[in-house]
Amino acid sequence: MTVIDEWTGKHAHALRTALRLTNEAFAEHLGISPRTLTKWRERPELVPSPFLQEALDTYLKQAPPDAHLRFAANLGLDQRQMPIDDTVLTQLNTALGDLARALARLQTDDPERSRTA
Repeated sequence: MTVIDEWTGKHAHALRTALRLTNEAFAEHLGISPRTLTKWRERPELVPSPFLQEALDTYLKQAPPDAHLRFAANLGLDQRQMPIDDTVLTQLNTALGDLARALARLQTDDPERSRTA
């Protein structure tokens, strides 16, 4: 999941379009005027207030997976570089351990094979 350290107008606009909401609907969700959203789009470097930063964090967390993909794409982020979750990491570590044990067994079972390899 994409994490935004400090939201800007650019990020807010990317989220609104990823959620496929109109300016009016998104503004209503945030409790702001649609004009504020227009300002953020026109001046993407503007930083919303801390209260709105939290609201944007919440909407991003609650967004469905397809909206997360659209949000990252809107920002030009490559989702293939997402961190691996703990479950996958545990499975990979287990598989590597199994492979290391199998390789060690093969090398000790046939001393001739390990010398010619």
